[in-house]
Amino acid sequence: MKEQEILEMQRLIDEGVRRAQSRLWQRAGAAHQSLVVCREGKIIEMVPDVEANVFDSNVGDPLARRSQR
Repeated sequence: MKEQEILEMQRLIDEGVRRAQSRLWQRAGAAHQSLVVCREGKIIEMVPDVEANVFDSNVGDPLARRSQR
């Protein structure tokens, strides 16, 4: 692979990870749950802002669609 192709692939991977994190954050906020993460070797609990997730429609979220069946 050329260096440009590798950089483009890495950019797409990074974008996918950011989108997955965003969806996880939105789902946790909509479900009124917290997230437990490890940052700099420390375990912390993060609580999403509920008001920011009021408009979450679960469109494009396969896990949410599965639970609605």
